[in-house]
Amino acid sequence: MACPREIENMWQMVKEQLRQETASTVYDLWYGGIVPESFDAAENRLLFSTDSAFKLKVLNEKYKPIIEEKFAAVTGMDVQVSFCLSGDAEKEEPAPAAEPQNEEPSAPRAPFDGAEAASRYTFENFIVGDSNRFAQAACWKVAKNPSREWNPLFIYGPSGVGKTHLLYAVVNEIRRQRPNAKIIYTKGDDFTNYMIDCITHKDMSAFRERYRGCDVLLVDDIQFISGKVATQEEFFHTFQALFDEGKQIILASDRPPHEINPLEERLRSRFEQGLLADINPPNIELRVAIIKKKAEDYGIDLPGDVLTYLAENLRSNIRQIEGSIKKLVAKSMVDGRQISLELAKDCIADLLGDAEPLGVTIDKVFAEVFKKYNITKEEIIGKKRTKEIARARHIAIYLVREITEMSYPNIGKLFGRDHATVMSSLDVVKKRIVADPLFAIDVENMKRDVVGH
Repeated sequence: MACPREIENMWQMVKEQLRQETASTVYDLWYGGIVPESFDAAENRLLFSTDSAFKLKVLNEKYKPIIEEKFAAVTGMDVQVSFCLSGDAEKEEPAPAAEPQNEEPSAPRAPFDGAEAASRYTFENFIVGDSNRFAQAACWKVAKNPSREWNPLFIYGPSGVGKTHLLYAVVNEIRRQRPNAKIIYTKGDDFTNYMIDCITHKDMSAFRERYRGCDVLLVDDIQFISGKVATQEEFFHTFQALFDEGKQIILASDRPPHEINPLEERLRSRFEQGLLADINPPNIELRVAIIKKKAEDYGIDLPGDVLTYLAENLRSNIRQIEGSIKKLVAKSMVDGRQISLELAKDCIADLLGDAEPLGVTIDKVFAEVFKKYNITKEEIIGKKRTKEIARARHIAIYLVREITEMSYPNIGKLFGRDHATVMSSLDVVKKRIVADPLFAIDVENMKRDVVGH
């Protein structure tokens, strides 16, 4: 049974993800040469062929779970993977290598530089909005003039908001301008693991040569050195050596330096001596732009209602948005269904997890407004325009927009008003918040009661 074209297309999506996360030699050897042969839809079993009995054994022992895990992550499908030999495959496995006898430990192997597999992350395809504009501008300036703008540059924000994309974009821009620059991108835990490896092999000179001999050092997830005394000691000396030589240092973390605990004070002060740039979760306008761009990358045109639904409900981070688009494309291909609002709801139901449904949050807004002003939901969305009802309506519209980030047209539908009326209500409340501190406190307390903190 031939493998359906839809499955072949999904395999291409999975391979692209593997290519980004795997060293090129590993990718070419183990993933590049396997071919999907058939797909059993009843059992979700996908059969691959390879041309080598030796590869067959290694694929089954080591790479099968990785491929299955990546299929689940990229397509949302739990696929059982198996392998067979292609028709012209070699029939005999090579004899196993003899066990080494009392060999000296080999030299420590340098960790894989993830930036090598990240050429697709550039400033050009980083979508800029209010939540990330400052961090993007800071990274751009540093990429154009390493060590001349801000050193160190410390970027922080929650997971999945684009910090790693910006670090890779810096790497790619510097390489474009200065091909001979020695750039190292690593993660906090990789820094620790390589240090341990070098200590084990009694070769700390290799460690220091690697990190202190570069022109630009980028460390992602620097918070992972928290609590590691020996790692912090070594990183302090690495940092100081590079800084003293005028080499650029860029760090990224899920929190600002003063919240990384325990962290040596001398490191904290050095992290804070340069420029700190935060990135926040994308607002709805930025999410719309990101979703449209991701959909275009996969060659699909999302209907307007699907685009709005995804933007209003996927509020966590950009990785969640990207995962939902991939799953939507995959499910559309496998099920043979047009992309629709119903399909979108099916795809993101598990991504939303325990998040409160949008309707429940909106009902809480109306309940909070009623508690404060004794104006019911029916009166708020009705036609009456008394001063008291208009005030409650303005505040309800403001709270819905602030808490849910619903689009103006959808808020208009909810309240039975047009787009212009929604914007006018928001403007009324915002101006009064600025002019009346007591009113501002009341609105903030209502907002806090709705969201529960």
